[in-house]
Amino acid sequence: MRSGRGWTGGNQFRPAREVEIKYGHGLLGDESSKWPRNVVVTTPTAWKTARPHISHEPAGVGFVSMLDWDHLEETSNSLPDDAELVVGVGGGTALDASKYVALKKDLPLILVPTVVSTGAIIHGIFGIWKGHNLIGGGGSDWPYCDFDHVLVDYDLILEAPWNLNTAGIGDVLCMYSGISEWRYRAGLGEAPTVDERLVQPAIDYYRQISSEFPKTLDRVGHLTPDSVGLIMKSIHERDDRQLVSPHAPGGGHGLCGLLEKVLDTGLIHGEVAALGAVAVCWATGDYQELMQQLDDCKVRFRPTDMGLKRSQLRDVLEHGPQWYTSQDVTTILKSEPIVGDRFDEFWEFITTH
Repeated sequence: MRSGRGWTGGNQFRPAREVEIKYGHGLLGDESSKWPRNVVVTTPTAWKTARPHISHEPAGVGFVSMLDWDHLEETSNSLPDDAELVVGVGGGTALDASKYVALKKDLPLILVPTVVSTGAIIHGIFGIWKGHNLIGGGGSDWPYCDFDHVLVDYDLILEAPWNLNTAGIGDVLCMYSGISEWRYRAGLGEAPTVDERLVQPAIDYYRQISSEFPKTLDRVGHLTPDSVGLIMKSIHERDDRQLVSPHAPGGGHGLCGLLEKVLDTGLIHGEVAALGAVAVCWATGDYQELMQQLDDCKVRFRPTDMGLKRSQLRDVLEHGPQWYTSQDVTTILKSEPIVGDRFDEFWEFITTH
């Protein structure tokens, strides 16, 4: 399996399709019994969940609360230098932080997600953060650290609140907003006619996910190992299954970075991406199918469910044009921003539908 790492050249990270993912029950206990001297990068909540599953105490545990590089440097320096392995345990923040530490210490890396909620599980690239703000445009400007493999331990992941896992589907379905934007702009004569040969396979894939996911739930609607497997599989194959076209921008997904910049706080990545997608699709008038799919997959996207206040969302969307311009993203959230009376209409819509 190809792997690599570097402080630049992030676009060279190993393709998701080549990432080895191990699925099963009791995986963390079995595999950790064979690990060499190691350090763990995690968050307090994730460590509380994972620690009882680990066979041997690590040589050190580094707790992270954000992805600011000064904070990550302090975390790395606090860990012993004689370890032979770095283990990332947790959600997206902990997993990306572990890539920094593994790169800094030049050690192999294993990822142990406690939730299946983000592309950080299968992508070696990670962002450059100053506080809660992303620096640079990504790609070759960012670092990357490919990892050995991923452990998806059903027993560990099913301990998490359900919405932290279903958010992973939100991070996949949100890309429908790009198709919605392409159709909208084509209708205005601002983009070429939509190429249905490119679009339809992606739409069929989203429909397949939303059709199959409810079948994995138990009789009272709780997640099962099959649910976790389906979510992780959708994240794993997302890169190859989603539509890639300059006419289908990722404006919905981009709401994640915009929200971080404006509010300087973290919400669940996949839920914010889903909200951004719904905002885009509402603006284009093509929102019904996406909202139904998100509901079918138990993805939270309504701001009141996420703990996002009206004033907070208003401030975020008002900064949209400036943010998307700085990121060189063409999106309806920039050209036809949801502000003023338009925001009032959207808030009424998103909180009542």
